Amino acid sequence: MKTKLGTRIPKNIRGILYLCKYDRINKKLNVVNEILCESAFDALNYYANIPNPESQLASGKTYKDLIKNLKLLHKNIIDPEWISELEECI
Repeated sequence: MKTKLGTRIPKNIRGILYLCKYDRINKKLNVVNEILCESAFDALNYYANIPNPESQLASGKTYKDLIKNLKLLHKNIIDPEWISELEECI
């Protein structure tokens, strides 16, 4: 599997942080950078300490869990209803 920016995800990765920018005019969430972490805790720590409310995080205890959660995030990023709910929060 690959990230939204096309990076292959190594088997040792447990967290992926997408740094995003929300386009309010087109109602679109754009991934502008990504951080791949070997630890889900490290990914959560980065997420919590980056002042960018549009950013998104996917993590898992195992590689399989991470991929499952990342697929859901990829689906959500293009879902108009999910985007609308995100807009209300940011």
